[in-house]
Amino acid sequence: MLAASARRAPALDSKAAEAYRSVKDMIVSLELPPGALLDERGLAERLGVGLTPVRQALRRLEWESLVVILPRRGTLVADLSDSDLGRIYELRSVLEPQAASLAAERGTSEQRVALADVIGQMRSELARPKPDRRLLIALDRDLHRLIWAMAGNEMLEQTLEWLFSHVLRRWNVSIDRAESLGTAMQLHEAIAAAIIAGQSKQANETMARHVAGFQASLVV
Repeated sequence: MLAASARRAPALDSKAAEAYRSVKDMIVSLELPPGALLDERGLAERLGVGLTPVRQALRRLEWESLVVILPRRGTLVADLSDSDLGRIYELRSVLEPQAASLAAERGTSEQRVALADVIGQMRSELARPKPDRRLLIALDRDLHRLIWAMAGNEMLEQTLEWLFSHVLRRWNVSIDRAESLGTAMQLHEAIAAAIIAGQSKQANETMARHVAGFQASLVV
């Protein structure tokens, strides 16, 4: 279950940060599925680091509600319930449109070019006979992250990054039920066009439709 906390995220040195990113990617991609028991020594050997960086990484992942550390029992990959998904949507439905609105107002010319480039990559992949859904997930993540960066609010960016980790994990579980690729692409293009044109209100409203549609596609 997701846990709200006012505590700061645990600090990580370079090796722990590397371990954190690697283990997080394995969790989000479902290489480490919900409920999996994590072997600290096995992870350390696999990542080529010591036990201390792995343990620091797991504490950070616990803070992000991606793992559950049970004293004397071990560490499990956290589950993600429908109620958690609902709470995530409540936050995203407010914060994602706000980020898109701010991105339209604050994004630099370089960032606008980068946004158009990501849209171009998504369009090219969708034009293939059999689009790679995993690649499209990665490009969708890149698109959202760029929008958050364009918003120019570090706290907003960090909060959305945390929420999106859980969204991606659920998307990987339900990828075949996610909103149609064509519909998603149309909304992505409309969001990007509004941001690039500096149309704050349009960016906000279109992002709100995208988040609502995505949420509906994940609910049985």
